[in-house]
Amino acid sequence: MSFSKYFDGNNYTFNPESKDGVYIIHGFTNTTYEVKELAYYLGEQGYYTVANNLPGHGTTVDDCNRCKYTDWINFVEQGIAEMSSQCNNVFVVGISMGSVLALHLSSIFPLNAAVFGATVLQFKDYFGTRVLTPILHRIIPTRDKSLSYPPNIRNKIFYYGYPVWPMSAVNEMRKLSNKVKKILSQVNVPALIIHSEKDKLQLPANTSLVYNSISSDIKEKLILKNAGHNLFDYSLDQDMVFQKVGSFFNQFRDHNN
Repeated sequence: MSFSKYFDGNNYTFNPESKDGVYIIHGFTNTTYEVKELAYYLGEQGYYTVANNLPGHGTTVDDCNRCKYTDWINFVEQGIAEMSSQCNNVFVVGISMGSVLALHLSSIFPLNAAVFGATVLQFKDYFGTRVLTPILHRIIPTRDKSLSYPPNIRNKIFYYGYPVWPMSAVNEMRKLSNKVKKILSQVNVPALIIHSEKDKLQLPANTSLVYNSISSDIKEKLILKNAGHNLFDYSLDQDMVFQKVGSFFNQFRDHNN
């Protein structure tokens, strides 16, 4: 299988001597490609940053289809636990499914703050994801990503990570979103919630769902004009997004530790 250039099987760590850690989680079927520049930027701002490929990501579609949602949960729990053992202050950033995992982590770990980007808890194709996928994923192993977009723009879209949706993994993502929606009220960390008006994959309703459901006393929305679903990759908004994430985290950096 050939992959797009928007694919990276490498894991990234920057500035490991810092005691201020940021754990960064990429999105479903994507790779560290979409978050490595943010990891580098925050490393330059004095943070210890870690961006690893989730199980079944950065490898093959078949690997992804073999994963259970619990594999993703266990992986990020171990990652944030390891960071917590090394750092005095710990933050998390997630995008898309990575944001769903970041919400889970924020509900069980005493984090300093979190960024939830392009969260996918409610699906655009409700019937397909909620009704058909649980039935058909064993019969239809993959679905072309282009079918998720309107026909008039399919040839203009750059597809990140795998060029297809691994359907058994989509079913696991459905299970993950069901689980995390039930615990949103347990999230009380300072939160920055980011959405782009040009996002063709994520429903804007997800932004309101997260904002209205979490119990955080401090929570902000950042609505972008130019970025797509991959909020942290290059766009006219990228510099502003990076600066906002950095300044938001700086507010909750305990320099007395």
